Amino acid sequence: MKTTVILLRHAQSEGNLNRIYVGHSELPLSPLGLEQAKVCAEYVAQGGIPRPDVILSSDLMRAFQTALPTALALGLPILPDPALREIFSGNWEGRRFEDIARLYPECFRTWMEDPANSRPGEGESMRELYERIGDEFDRIVETYRGKTVLAVTHATPIRCLHCRAVFGTVDRMGETDWFPNASFTVLESEDGVLREARGGFAGHLSGKMLFVE
Repeated sequence: MKTTVILLRHAQSEGNLNRIYVGHSELPLSPLGLEQAKVCAEYVAQGGIPRPDVILSSDLMRAFQTALPTALALGLPILPDPALREIFSGNWEGRRFEDIARLYPECFRTWMEDPANSRPGEGESMRELYERIGDEFDRIVETYRGKTVLAVTHATPIRCLHCRAVFGTVDRMGETDWFPNASFTVLESEDGVLREARGGFAGHLSGKMLFVE
């Protein structure tokens, strides 16, 4: 029995716009992000992706704000899921990327060049996130077997699940790109086999609506 999990990266946040590392901290969507969230809702409602039976969201504000227009369009509740949160990044949180590079050069270099072995800000390591988000994905598949689930989450958890589906390991994360804000990644799990049907799709966004950080 096939279970489909559609990962939606939250729309542009004030952190994305101002190049602030947010992690578990709270910053809302930017004005552009609010518009992106509406475009995502329209795309889902028009059948651009399989119609979700369930909507899960990271409990952080920027993810919940992204999920809200789609939930309203489909008449579904948003089920908050803290396990879908972004990586926790300790003393990097709330700092601008340029300041992180200056204050923590070795740690930042590892994050950029060898992400699989990074531990940003002495917080959660990438391998710990890979395990956390992988365990949560398995729980979602088991709980909603045979259904289609929309899970609104963050860049790094999506990157981890992309690696799991495509490579089967976090070790090749350095080969992957960041998917854009408000992009869809479609994963299918059937008989214990995981495949990525669509990765980082942003065809519903155009012009200024497409923001790639």
